[in-house]
Amino acid sequence: MGQRPLTSERAGQRRQELLRTALEVFGERDYDDVSMDEIAAAAGVSHGLLFQYFGTKKGLYIATIEPLIAEFRRRIAPDPELPPVDRLRSAVRSYAEFAAEHPVGYRNLIRNASSFGEVRDGLERARWEGVERLAGQMGLDAGRPEVRVGLRAWIGYLDTAILAWVETGGPDVDVLVELVAHALGGTAGAIDAKGLSSG
Repeated sequence: MGQRPLTSERAGQRRQELLRTALEVFGERDYDDVSMDEIAAAAGVSHGLLFQYFGTKKGLYIATIEPLIAEFRRRIAPDPELPPVDRLRSAVRSYAEFAAEHPVGYRNLIRNASSFGEVRDGLERARWEGVERLAGQMGLDAGRPEVRVGLRAWIGYLDTAILAWVETGGPDVDVLVELVAHALGGTAGAIDAKGLSSG
């Protein structure tokens, strides 16, 4: 007798297991250097099973990243109950904790995932959802090009700072939060000094 087909619950569990293995493999090297055969071997499954679940290597890669973006979006949503400065600190702390809990995935997201338009666009939308809310509470109009450039530069600083923090293991998270919060304050101050915060 052949194997009975997997139940939907078991199939879902198997899919998650494959995604975890794929993320570990993709997280260590560039996308182009990883083969489906290698991921299948690491997962202890057949090459064909990966294609059955994900269709292509690109499909598998994107499937590993999408849950991280969804979690990222959830984590960085500012808490409307907090004052603006505390809201910023809370969002940055949640972002840092997300990166610390998913170091391989976070490195992959920041360093490699932008190669794919679907992932890049999803990540940008997630970033801007949080940053635009914070900007509005600081009196900055994120629709103005000058403000948008300043905020985009701060996002680059944020990503670089948290990536360095994950990879080096320091400083203390409270210090990291203050560094990033002050950097946004400096950006907002520079914009305000130039009269760019409002029309």
